[in-house]
Amino acid sequence: MHDAVTTKLNDTLKELYHMAIDADKKLAELRTKGQAKFSAVLREDSQFITHTDHFMPYVAELAEELEILVTVSEQEYQALLSRMVHKIQLLAETLQQFMRLPKA
Repeated sequence: MHDAVTTKLNDTLKELYHMAIDADKKLAELRTKGQAKFSAVLREDSQFITHTDHFMPYVAELAEELEILVTVSEQEYQALLSRMVHKIQLLAETLQQFMRLPKA
């Protein structure tokens, strides 16, 4: 059961990784034009430890959590999985919304 979940999470993180690369490129372009002057992509209450002005570190945090997920007890697994799914959903939605923004 956990193997299937881990595989799905890994696949999802691969998708987020590619989306984050594209989003970070777009952010770099915006910054060269004097735009995107914010200090964090996600709000501080997002459950992420990471607070930075580009997307890739958020994906890295999720990858670290996935490595931890496969080593924890069943009780810890459920809590970590729930939090991780929430964070994945938030990051995916944010990436999708950001990439839909018109080019400046």
